[in-house]
Amino acid sequence: MSFNLSSRRRFIQLLAISSVLPVLGSLGKKSLAYCTVRVQAGVNWGNGKAYFFNGSQYIRYDIAADKADLGYPLPIVGHWPGLDAFFNGSIDDVVNWGNGKAYFFKGSQYIRYDIAADKADSGYPLPIAGYWPGLDAFFGGIDAVVNWGNGKAYFFKGSQYIRYDIAADKADSDYPLPIAGYWPGLDAFFSGIDAVVNWGNGKAYFFKDSQYIRYDIAADKADSGYPLPIAGYWPGL
Repeated sequence: MSFNLSSRRRFIQLLAISSVLPVLGSLGKKSLAYCTVRVQAGVNWGNGKAYFFNGSQYIRYDIAADKADLGYPLPIVGHWPGLDAFFNGSIDDVVNWGNGKAYFFKGSQYIRYDIAADKADSGYPLPIAGYWPGLDAFFGGIDAVVNWGNGKAYFFKGSQYIRYDIAADKADSDYPLPIAGYWPGLDAFFSGIDAVVNWGNGKAYFFKDSQYIRYDIAADKADSGYPLPIAGYWPGL
């Protein structure tokens, strides 16, 4: 029996699909959520690891190895002390503030997390309104937040963003501004960004639905060739 090139390709595709389907069927719905693949929140923890959150689960990612660590995903509940009362199905986003603290945002509230102690600080959650000067336009919740590594953080909500001065602990004046027109190369992600992670190497990654864009911080523009699908480019996610 002989196959021409077209027939061989179809045979290989059918063989690949028949091999993958039983594996996917054994993974269960929670793991399939990561096969889809989407990132709802992400953060560079500053220790060579990044954390990605999706629904009720999270994955620890090794930055140098460029792949997820073994044994993940795990449930958020029970693995992030102090987040249990705050957590309700998902996290909006989390940011490493660069001072040993991280901030988790969910709806109109936030929790401050002590990175070294690996637990939430007492007295939280608190409302965003009244505790983040200049974020009034986003008091009902944020889509994404990232520490840009230059003393500024960026908060994203819908089609807008706010630049926040970390040392002054307040938003810069004249914000919010539209994402469109101010972030070169992010046109495809002009609204509803899911997460942004500063990779610590001069690049930041923007995630939206099942795609991502790599952004050059120094050049202040997205790298060419993006967006790309998360699936296949982030081993273990």
